[in-house]
Amino acid sequence: MKYKNAIEQLLDEENDETIYLKNNITGKIDAFEQMALIPYDKNLYAIVVRKEDFDMGNLENGGIVYRIDEKKQILEEVDDDNVIFEVFDIYDRMFAEGRE
Repeated sequence: MKYKNAIEQLLDEENDETIYLKNNITGKIDAFEQMALIPYDKNLYAIVVRKEDFDMGNLENGGIVYRIDEKKQILEEVDDDNVIFEVFDIYDRMFAEGRE
């Protein structure tokens, strides 16, 4: 198995492995499960859920949105409520249409 970084894992439609991300504030590494990739406003966003929330079925409050910068190979946690709302709105519509 070839090692893939978090961005490669998020972009791989076949990936079902746990994704490990370092918290920039605490320095702690957390485990996540990917929910969706969402294109919005010329950017690509990933919705992830902490592994413990995912395993317990707590998907409603556990989602975190990251912006993916493929060129710089950077994941940025989104803190703009408007962007987060729009990304989740697109996800909800995709889910309702069966395209998640």
